[in-house]
Amino acid sequence: MRRRVRGFPEKPGLRQAFPCVIFGVASIPDRTPAFHFLMEDGGVWWRAPINAFCARPDAPEVDLKDLVMWNSFSSHITVTVFEHMRGMAMTYIDRHKQKVNGKYMFTLDWHTPDVNILDTGYSVNPGQHKCGHVIEREDGNYAIQPNNRVRLWDPSYTTKKGENLIDRLINETLWDVEDGDKWLTSDDHRYDYEVVAKKDTNKPTEATEPTEALVVESNITYNNSFYDQERTNEWYWK
Repeated sequence: MRRRVRGFPEKPGLRQAFPCVIFGVASIPDRTPAFHFLMEDGGVWWRAPINAFCARPDAPEVDLKDLVMWNSFSSHITVTVFEHMRGMAMTYIDRHKQKVNGKYMFTLDWHTPDVNILDTGYSVNPGQHKCGHVIEREDGNYAIQPNNRVRLWDPSYTTKKGENLIDRLINETLWDVEDGDKWLTSDDHRYDYEVVAKKDTNKPTEATEPTEALVVESNITYNNSFYDQERTNEWYWK
């Protein structure tokens, strides 16, 4: 349903909620994702924020900043319903560190489709990129939240609720298997070409005299960054 929200251009009236069909999304950098919708009188409206919509008329009005964590990262956006996640229970942490329960609907993701288009955003920066999962909250509102603010629940699989199995860090790596010159393909027209390692000419010459193996015992306790035994059972991190 579409409802009246403060700041949206319309004349005041008595009715506060109207049935509608959302059929599109707009992605403008530095602006919250906005949605296009059709109403029962045939009216078509463009670019309404997600707090302009609700699943039922009695849904309480919630500030947009408590529904959406980030603005759009690019003008290029995809909308995907992940089959494995469809309809699953999803919980997120809002800006006040309160847990909000709901149900997964679909995912918004941003990208830059052409290297010849000037990229002024962060859609392909591994340390800054974020997607937005659209969630139908239990109170009837809708929210858009990134991966690090949500938890997805599958009764038959996510059986370790309340635990932190690994201490997750932000990915800052661009994964690329063609960014070096340590290997070469055979210089011919064979279909089943070979891949050979390139010789490292800077490798130091091995010692001609035999050396004894040095065994060092250490009592250092190494901290496994993927699991911290002292971590509390809070399932979100600050």
